[in-house]
Amino acid sequence: MNKLKYLLPLVVFGVFSCSGKQPQVEGRSNALASPRSIVVVYENDVHCQMDGYAKFAGLRDAIADTADVLTVSSGDFLQGGAMGSISRGGYVVSLMNAVGYDVVTLGNHEFDYKIPRLMELSDSMNAAIVCANLVQKGTLTPLFKPYVLKQIGTKKIAFVGVLTPQTLVGEAYAFTDESLKTLYDIPSEKIFNLVQSAVDDARKAGADYVILLSHLGLVPPVSSVEVVQKTMGINAVLDGHSHSVVGEEFIANANGDSVLVSQTGTKFQNVGVLDITRNGKFHSRLIPLDGVVTVNKKVAAVHDSLLALTAADLQKVVSNTKFELTINGDDGKRLVRKGETNLGDLAADAMRFAVGAQIGIENGGSVRVTVPMGAVKYQDILNIMPFGNGMCLIRATGRQIKEALAQGASKLPEESGGFLQVSGLRYTAVVDTKNGGGAAQVRIENVQVETDKGFVAIDEEALYTVGLSSYVAYEGGEITAFRESEIIMDKVMTDDEAMVKFLKSLGDEIPEVYRKPQGRIAVKYVR
Repeated sequence: MNKLKYLLPLVVFGVFSCSGKQPQVEGRSNALASPRSIVVVYENDVHCQMDGYAKFAGLRDAIADTADVLTVSSGDFLQGGAMGSISRGGYVVSLMNAVGYDVVTLGNHEFDYKIPRLMELSDSMNAAIVCANLVQKGTLTPLFKPYVLKQIGTKKIAFVGVLTPQTLVGEAYAFTDESLKTLYDIPSEKIFNLVQSAVDDARKAGADYVILLSHLGLVPPVSSVEVVQKTMGINAVLDGHSHSVVGEEFIANANGDSVLVSQTGTKFQNVGVLDITRNGKFHSRLIPLDGVVTVNKKVAAVHDSLLALTAADLQKVVSNTKFELTINGDDGKRLVRKGETNLGDLAADAMRFAVGAQIGIENGGSVRVTVPMGAVKYQDILNIMPFGNGMCLIRATGRQIKEALAQGASKLPEESGGFLQVSGLRYTAVVDTKNGGGAAQVRIENVQVETDKGFVAIDEEALYTVGLSSYVAYEGGEITAFRESEIIMDKVMTDDEAMVKFLKSLGDEIPEVYRKPQGRIAVKYVR
């Protein structure tokens, strides 16, 4: 699929922008005398939940009858589902242009197709894109505007963008050229200064209010709360990244002033509504999207057209299953990033089978969704593995394999996208929490390799062939153990293609052996 096809919907539906740069201050000509309140309708971490945009826009339209409205996103919209994967983000931009977003910031998953593709998509997006802390390596020169001013009525509102430095780990491959030279940076140590500088510049430019569109979340390495506590001049933070549900919380900033923080969850779980009263008070609330009945007909038409455009490919049946293929544990909570699941087993087996390896490895962060009982369609495969990672065959020592397992398990008992699901291998992760309240200590034990004679202890000096994604082999930041391994085959297919190939090899139905996890990974806690 070529670039023209990715952008075709942008042209077909009349939402392609040729204007290029956004003006520094944007306004609405009929609003200068408006006595109405200001409302910001917001979302974060939609992750290609495409059927939510029509309701999102419909809610915005209903509010616009009585208030002046702006529409914003706090990132992670380009990736996470089949429609994003099949178009490398192009269809998502089409739909967001139809909605008519005013401002967006970048999430870490905007980098999944690498920065050249991000720049192509940004040229096609009608909304202003703001990000204060994505810079050229070795400089503080931003790739996007740190902030943009929007004039609504008599007020100027500045939107500042900020991106999690964790992107440098999870999407490390996006920041290098073909020679693996790093071209871009998200400097953690400069984040507070870069945000403060953008806020100060916006205030000097006449901003009455400053809203931070944050893709930091409530998690390390730098949280949105820390940014509030170490800066001044921000009125509200519309947050993302951690998929938290935060209706309205107030955090004291460096001056002791209260700053509103809110986050909507993920995949249009909720829509956020931020009210700015005529006397400058900020309040936010979350509205579950399931309860929204108003639909924007234009956005719905674009969505339906995109579905029709891709239906022939996405609805192809690859296999069938009599049981759920899950990323969750028995308690219904996500487990694939800290323990074994039946879908994790299936994915690792696909990695092994596709390239004929002795061992298969798949990181839990690349296994994204549960597939219900019934027909397994190509759309389901892309939802499971939306990143299009290249499949590799490497030759690694037993020592390197053990190191990779240790790196993947190092965050236990917390989740990690680097946690490794395995095939042709089994191991035990021992989590020792008896260290006086500090971080848990994790060690890997009883690593065994499958042979014709059953499972035997891995030999640290021996060489094994391993089927895995390019992300785990050398592109990602969580697993670095294989960086010096010999690459036998490099990016011979994508990981979703590997899954399709494996499922077809199993026949028309996924075997009963995959109904439950197969006991490849044991996690033991010492307390």
